[in-house]
Amino acid sequence: MEDSLKKRYAIKLLANIVNGIINMVMVAIVPRALGPLAYGQFIYLQQFFTQLIGFLDAGTSTAFFTKLSKNIFRRELIKFYFYYAGTLLVFLLSCIFFLDNLELLSYIFPGISKKYIYLAVGFSFLIWFTTIFVYISDSHALTVSVESFKIIHKILSLFLLFVFINYLSFDLSNYYYYYYISLIIFILFIIYLFVRKNILTYSIFSSSINLKSLIKEFYTFSSPLFVFNVVATVFGLFDIWLLQKIGGSKEVGFYGLAYSIAAMCFLFTSSMTPIVTREFAKSYEKHDLKEMKKLFSKYIPMLYSVAAYFGVFISFESENLLMIFTGETFQEAYPVLIIMAFYPMHQTYGQLSGSVFYVTDQTKLVRNIGIFSTLIGFFITVVLIYYLKLNAVGLAWKMVVIQVISVNIQLYFNSKYLNLKFSKFVYHQIFSLFVFVLLAYLTNTVMLKFENKLMEFLLSGVLYTFLVIVTTLTVPILFGLSKNNVNLKNMFKKS
Repeated sequence: MEDSLKKRYAIKLLANIVNGIINMVMVAIVPRALGPLAYGQFIYLQQFFTQLIGFLDAGTSTAFFTKLSKNIFRRELIKFYFYYAGTLLVFLLSCIFFLDNLELLSYIFPGISKKYIYLAVGFSFLIWFTTIFVYISDSHALTVSVESFKIIHKILSLFLLFVFINYLSFDLSNYYYYYYISLIIFILFIIYLFVRKNILTYSIFSSSINLKSLIKEFYTFSSPLFVFNVVATVFGLFDIWLLQKIGGSKEVGFYGLAYSIAAMCFLFTSSMTPIVTREFAKSYEKHDLKEMKKLFSKYIPMLYSVAAYFGVFISFESENLLMIFTGETFQEAYPVLIIMAFYPMHQTYGQLSGSVFYVTDQTKLVRNIGIFSTLIGFFITVVLIYYLKLNAVGLAWKMVVIQVISVNIQLYFNSKYLNLKFSKFVYHQIFSLFVFVLLAYLTNTVMLKFENKLMEFLLSGVLYTFLVIVTTLTVPILFGLSKNNVNLKNMFKKS
């Protein structure tokens, strides 16, 4: 028997909370330990290879997850995708080796040592490869087992990081070695779990598969995304390259730090993404559009508001946060964080709304929306970074604006497909954001200033949360709820 959706979400949420807390600790110590220059180089390499692997992935990992979620007994998908992952790694290493021999790496990675480039290739691949294992566990509803281990693994990894920082000469090389050890341990445990659960067996890898048929199946799903992947990768790499060229590693570091802190808002909502995607896939397989409509209407506004609740607060507390985490070293990054804090709100919409396109095989629509948004984003990047020299602030504005545009285009088509009112979702976005901004502004206005910035941040959080709770009880639509959902009498009856 598989665990319930609530149980899977609860453990995934707990794992994400632990992950978020540990990431906060890492954000507080790693940038300071590495320094702005080395940290900026790390962010540049991470962004570059994430974009490149995303291109080589070409939507196949999404195809793999949705197809396996629809039918977990299609074990040949696992063997096929492991072959694909191996091919991807060989191709990636061959490209870097080829560019190295042509002495072109210095043009693509200005001011970055070759050693770090090769280390970054393996690091980025392992990050991507771990998501494949998580997809397999989520599709088999093994979320509880895997996420429980992720909690233990993340805590032990933090101790390992302290060892690296305190007992080794901590530089960018050792930071990559730390990640190698941590990620390989995670992968080995998941392999052990899958073997015990008979998901990975000798017969899967020894039996023959219809390679031609599977390539055709994945090609049918992913081919509409190929042009979009080319466009998105080229322009995504251009964004970070232009920032590195115009602003330098320091500005890339500011952007990366702001992005890392803002991403913490996403930890509550990202827990639900693979779980809801799996439920969408199962409902679609049964031709149950009514259930899909119910899931979409229930979870998307609620999770958007959760992300907005955190994002708005982080935006208003950006200076305090940076002072707590990094001291004076990264204080110049606060205008970037003010803007980037709004990014996770529509990122939540994008992930959940986008999953509907994938499970319903509407990848051509994903391609068209993606290309349109990317081309607009290119012009915004050129204007803000190249002409106006806004550097990291410019890239932050570009990311937020394009996210809002693309997500609402997706929302329009999903509303039509599921026969929902598009205007209702748009109204909720604007209304809830306005209320959270108002409450954060009131908190910031009445809050006393303390010399201890951590104390000031925590007290502000308590007051802001109290105001949000009171407002939600009065105006439940703030979180996409009805009056019945927050009726105190009903709540006590249920308990």
